[in-house]
Amino acid sequence: MSHRIPWRVLPALFLPALLLPALLVLLPVLAAAAAEVTYLVRPAEVKRKGTEPFVVLNAGDTVSAGDTIRTGFGGRVEITISEKRVFRIGQASEVELPELADDKEKGLRARFNLLLGRFWGGVIRPVQNVQKERFEVQTVTAVIGVKGTQFGVDYDKQADTSQVLVIDGTVQARPPGAPPEKPVEVAGPREVAPPAPISRDEWLLLVSADQKVIIRPGVAPQVEPLTAEDKADEWVKFNTDRDAEIAAQ
Repeated sequence: MSHRIPWRVLPALFLPALLLPALLVLLPVLAAAAAEVTYLVRPAEVKRKGTEPFVVLNAGDTVSAGDTIRTGFGGRVEITISEKRVFRIGQASEVELPELADDKEKGLRARFNLLLGRFWGGVIRPVQNVQKERFEVQTVTAVIGVKGTQFGVDYDKQADTSQVLVIDGTVQARPPGAPPEKPVEVAGPREVAPPAPISRDEWLLLVSADQKVIIRPGVAPQVEPLTAEDKADEWVKFNTDRDAEIAAQ
């Protein structure tokens, strides 16, 4: 004897099958990270992806890929992406977040455009734990690639000058558009190229702990040791103290 399924039951039976393709499409989106504001001094604002006006940013808010954060004089923001991965924005600064994702397979994928001011990144984890991750900061004059380190990037828009400062670990600095490979390691204060005008694609280098590099258009980048004045800078000291607190947790 055959049994007919009531028509009212049919939608419930077929709905999971109909929704499965949509869920598979959404899975990559679910890997997008929503980072949390864990420290804030106003003025600080955020422009959400797809919106026009900036709005007030508050502690406890989340930020995602596509957002833009800016601060006024006296303002600063700390944002925690995940455990022991943070970035901070100093006063009178503006940063875009074109990419921010974290998943088990690919690890962290974070990219920041520093349009103006001061940026600090703290990837406070052993290097072997972050080999698959990508953490990059870009200014008009340089791209800084990071793995397991504490570093700062300053960009002076008026002078079109970037400075990269490394407290711990190593970062790779290269011109915008250059591939992240075959860097020239610099062990001390010296010029990477002869003191002559160069194009933006003629240099590629590593900057290690207790070093900094100044990047100006048309001038060979120079790696120098950090000075006592560099380490005593209020912004640098604030960040190293905060990173030490996080590392101790």
